[in-house]
Amino acid sequence: MGFQELNIKIRYRSDLNNFPRDFLVPVLEKSLVYKRGVGYFSTSSLIDISSGLFEMARHGGKIQLVCSPNLDDEDIRAINLGYEKRDEVFEQALLREIHDPIEYFDTERLNLIVTLIADDILDIKLAFLEDENGISLYHEKMAIFIDENGDKISYIGSMNESGNAFNNNFESFYTFCSWKDESQKEAVEVADADFDNMWHNNTERLHVIEFPKIVVERLMKYKKEHVDFSIDEKQYGYRTYLKSHLKYKVPEGVQMRDYQLKAVNNWFENRCTGIFNMSTGSGKTFTALYGMVRLAEQLDEKLAVFVVCPYIHLVSQWEEDAINWGPKPIIAHSKSPDRNWEQTLLTAYKRFRKNGTPFICITTLDTFSEDKIQKFITRFDSNQDVLLIVDEAHNFGSESMTKVMPYNIKYRLGLSATIKRYMDKKGTSKLYDYFGKECIDYGLEEAIRDGNLVHYNYYPIPVYLTRDEFEKYQELTRKLKKYIIIKNGKIKISDAGKPVIYERTRLLAAAVNKIGLLMKLMDKFKKDNNILIYCGATSVFDEASGEEVRQIDLITDKLQEEYEMSAKRFTAEEDLKERMNIKEYFSQGMYQVITAIKCLDEGVNIPGIKTAFILSSSRNPKEFIQRRGRLLRKSKNKTKAIIYDFVTLPRDLDDVVYGDYDEDKTIILGELARMEEFGRLSDNPEESDSLANRIMSSYDTYVDIDEEMKKMEDYYGE
Repeated sequence: MGFQELNIKIRYRSDLNNFPRDFLVPVLEKSLVYKRGVGYFSTSSLIDISSGLFEMARHGGKIQLVCSPNLDDEDIRAINLGYEKRDEVFEQALLREIHDPIEYFDTERLNLIVTLIADDILDIKLAFLEDENGISLYHEKMAIFIDENGDKISYIGSMNESGNAFNNNFESFYTFCSWKDESQKEAVEVADADFDNMWHNNTERLHVIEFPKIVVERLMKYKKEHVDFSIDEKQYGYRTYLKSHLKYKVPEGVQMRDYQLKAVNNWFENRCTGIFNMSTGSGKTFTALYGMVRLAEQLDEKLAVFVVCPYIHLVSQWEEDAINWGPKPIIAHSKSPDRNWEQTLLTAYKRFRKNGTPFICITTLDTFSEDKIQKFITRFDSNQDVLLIVDEAHNFGSESMTKVMPYNIKYRLGLSATIKRYMDKKGTSKLYDYFGKECIDYGLEEAIRDGNLVHYNYYPIPVYLTRDEFEKYQELTRKLKKYIIIKNGKIKISDAGKPVIYERTRLLAAAVNKIGLLMKLMDKFKKDNNILIYCGATSVFDEASGEEVRQIDLITDKLQEEYEMSAKRFTAEEDLKERMNIKEYFSQGMYQVITAIKCLDEGVNIPGIKTAFILSSSRNPKEFIQRRGRLLRKSKNKTKAIIYDFVTLPRDLDDVVYGDYDEDKTIILGELARMEEFGRLSDNPEESDSLANRIMSSYDTYVDIDEEMKKMEDYYGE
């Protein structure tokens, strides 16, 4: 197991390669010795050299690092003029470059580095020039790697070992491998000798000294009891690709549940087409992967697979799971770590066409619909063994996606907890036409009953519109009447009226009284953790600033400033890395509260949530069923979830008079429908029943919610 197993290129360049993934990580994982000469010392530079060192640390490798103190002009002037002692200036400069890591991965990486220093695995020395002209700095960039067989790799080039160099700068370097030919062997040996001479302070003009103990002691505050050796895999998925294989397989230790096996068996009975309608937390991904492996076994492994996800963060989750079930996935989207994924996919496609070499490609809905993917998809014929898996498949029924449904792919699998599209019968019909029948319908009730999700208590909290809000709602309702059409003998709202419906929905979500009620409720949760607040995608008036602000921003700021709670927004504005950090800190109790809008609706898993406040007033079953499912995921020390649902009502129930029902009906029905759905599976259905009965009693009416909601769906859209 050594370097010769790797495909080491002559040159690595920013436009062609991802340096950590393509070179550093795989090389370091097979290294016993790593010698590095680099520019300036800082905690960030230490963090940046950590990629790949986790596996190296496992098998007792040794690292030698030579760097320079980051001296400014005043430091150099003070030394040269004799104002301060050289070593003291060095210490001050080095201490100045120690900064707290700002996110989870950096924290864990710095923990590894200082642990390696403490265990004498990593040794650091300082290099500088000192002659009659004074102090100058060492700024060479070189590296030598040695494996268990004595094979060596060296490189020279422009690149500093820093995150900026890896990710932002345009860099390049050339490699030399001792086993390839004599000239390369000579180049490696020269570099190795140069480094050893420098390390032992035998290089002319260059001074190399021991790293100051006071700086090491300062670094030790970042040492933890344990090191997370899987951090490379968690952050990049880099390590796992070395273990990739060409065969599809069920990972060791995976046990499929009876309902999952039934789903796959039904899928096969339907000629490997169909829908897995399975609740959040019931293992849709693993069930799909198991079906994929079963199909590959029947096809002698000659299977190409495309997995389509609605969002980039879901692609990452699929990659993490899928890599253990088959060939290393090709990640295809605008932010893929593989900058040349199109070329990678082209190569895989050609191999599959030629001899059936299997591959898996995971992409987003947006990328799947573009020519970059479609040019491959359209080339397959219906006789070829290609499988399409669509996660959160209800999204595939949109008008834009139905135009690119690949009917030439014969194996199809749609995954969703809510396959039926809300107020879109046409889109729902398209999904069933394309994927086929449901192979399983495993809902929340079954998942809770079987212990795959936790039980929950549900508390509906009535919130009344202000006079201004209700008048605006009435105005929008009157405006909707302009868009009434008769279609197929039924009265409906035209597509042109849809924006008015959305505006009315946002108005309910933004009801100003929700914030005051939320803050009163939060009084008893100020010292609690594991809290989620679902906000509406809307703005509210902030009396303090006199401006319109996002509801989520106002709530987050109030929790931080008025209640001194650690609260963090979790939205589409945060990038993938930041969202991962938020999840990690939340699980550790460092954040008490997460505020979200829609980012948690599909695919994002934060099992530790115990208490949720829902302000969004969603009437879309797809949304509120997804949300509830995510709140019920099992986790350590979680036996039950608590859900507070802010039920928006047009007026105080004590003020309702005869005739108000016709005016308030659309609000009342939507809220009653969500209450009934949440309440019927809760451990305390009497709470929702009580409020529902009070509402209907106040309006002096009885509502058959299922029947009325069917009428509303017919009315507002197909």
